[in-house]
Amino acid sequence: MRLGARFGMVMAIVGLAVLIGSTPARAQCPTSPNYSPDFTSNQSCLTLNAPSPNPYPGYPGFFSVIKAPTPPPTVATVLRLTPNETFTSGSAWFTAQQPVSAAFSTTFMFEISYTTTFNADGIAFVIQNSSINALDSTSGEDGCSIGYGEDTTGCSQTTGGIPNSLAIEFDTYQNSDDPNANHVAIQSCGTNPNSSDNLIGGVLGAPAPCNIAINASLPITLTDGNPHTVTVTYTPSTLTNCAAIPSGPQEGSTYCSTIDVILDGTDLFPGGVQVNLSTLLSLNSGNAWVGFTAATGGGDDDQDILSWTFTPGGQAGVLSMNTPTTLNFANATGNTAYSFSGQLTSGPDPTMLVLPIAISQAACDKLVQVNFFPARCFNYQNALNTGQDSAIMFQVTCPGSLGGTCGSTEDADFFATLATSFLFSYAQNPLFTYPGIIGPLNPFPGWLKGGTGTTPCALPSSGPLFLSNQINSFFIDKANTSGPAAGTGSCWVATYDTPGEIWPAITISSPTLATVYPPNTQETATFTCGNPLTSQPASSPTGPYLTAASCQPSPVTGTPKCTFTATQGPANPGGLACTSSFVTPSKPGVYVFAVTAIDSGGNQNVNVALYKVN
Repeated sequence: MRLGARFGMVMAIVGLAVLIGSTPARAQCPTSPNYSPDFTSNQSCLTLNAPSPNPYPGYPGFFSVIKAPTPPPTVATVLRLTPNETFTSGSAWFTAQQPVSAAFSTTFMFEISYTTTFNADGIAFVIQNSSINALDSTSGEDGCSIGYGEDTTGCSQTTGGIPNSLAIEFDTYQNSDDPNANHVAIQSCGTNPNSSDNLIGGVLGAPAPCNIAINASLPITLTDGNPHTVTVTYTPSTLTNCAAIPSGPQEGSTYCSTIDVILDGTDLFPGGVQVNLSTLLSLNSGNAWVGFTAATGGGDDDQDILSWTFTPGGQAGVLSMNTPTTLNFANATGNTAYSFSGQLTSGPDPTMLVLPIAISQAACDKLVQVNFFPARCFNYQNALNTGQDSAIMFQVTCPGSLGGTCGSTEDADFFATLATSFLFSYAQNPLFTYPGIIGPLNPFPGWLKGGTGTTPCALPSSGPLFLSNQINSFFIDKANTSGPAAGTGSCWVATYDTPGEIWPAITISSPTLATVYPPNTQETATFTCGNPLTSQPASSPTGPYLTAASCQPSPVTGTPKCTFTATQGPANPGGLACTSSFVTPSKPGVYVFAVTAIDSGGNQNVNVALYKVN
């Protein structure tokens, strides 16, 4: 609310400036940076800064692409921080401060090209609460500092870096305090002026005081003239049970907040680097300016940003086929209220961006019931930063893929199992029944999928938002719902009372009423448990639905359990013939043998067979 009030005040001031003819209006600026697929629009929403005097007027600026990069071929206008000229620098800041004390993810694509001498010096993504005009030097001779931080060993002039900042630098020149000419480092001196010194005296393994982390073994060459995609994710936490940070400006701190950098699908700092922006920097009610700096020094490069998005509340991770990638979302108490995970079943390793969207249970129910009446959205316990319960929709995209949508309808090259785990209370989810009871009183969980494009959770102009049910498993142990994904970026939501989840089938071959059994004897029961009748093959746009996980016979003595893997498909519901022994009663009469089938959603069905004892 306070951010909105500040932004409204800025808009009012800008409007007044337009009346007196001094600056262009910025009334159309989005709340957060959203330069996708390029910088054709909203150029006035960036404040550009150059050295004074500026040796190359017009830089930084916006320039048309002469040679279209591939991918993506849709980039027509770039933000050029420096031209391929020596001894210059530039910075660009989004005009509205962004929330950086809470979780966020930002993705940008850069290209460094057209070198005539040698590559230098690089670009940096910077978070700072110093000035909208921040640039580390007014001399123009600051190439070795990449435009954000003083370099004490390689610059002819040292004028001091941007104070109260954190920079993620993409360094393309080896100064004496650098490990090589192709590395990524996270630099911050807290509220003091920042420094681009990576190593003390250039000694490998001896980090400079402002160096938080460094990766000197990159999977690509930063200056190869190709577009490269970076995703930076910040995950805050109020927990204090992590190991103390051994060195640097946060030495001795025990916060578990982390920042991570993914470059072209490679996680440069697996598990993230311990950084707490709320304690490291002096923020403006949790907000700061975000943007880019760059410089050239004795070398020269066109240093371009091709696209940029900033997603407050979002988190990103690299998916693989080896292990699940889990993103945890904490509430105000610092505890994980829910998580989202994904694991590839085939295809390349993409960077998955997940934005959870809190919505009231009643509003969410209206969205899903357009196509899935009478389904209800789960209410996640303590989901919001205020500690309140809320339904959650997950907007899933892949910022590094073509169009940022995890593939396309024509080329569905994103195949994965996506899941959410969450806390919930029965009181906040009325009519939810678990474990299932015979007939209509079953949990009937769902994992609904809908939407397309880079904002798949946006409401369509007409028709339903959620189009299919992709569920394939559901467990109550801190409820977990999962299902397969293919093709474009999508919107996901966990539901119950989802129509179509008819309980699993049961066939009992023995005992039968036609057979008379002697008393006090051990006999063999034979039966089959099948998938729910609504099970679909993996190719179905409305499935696959839950598959049966166990069949549980209930003879007079004991309840042995048999498990099996069912075959998907309505024409072949599958199942496994199971046998179990039972002991007949000692008295003559007619008795009941019962079998309970439970699918992976907890939906239950019971079938019985009568038999005689002589």
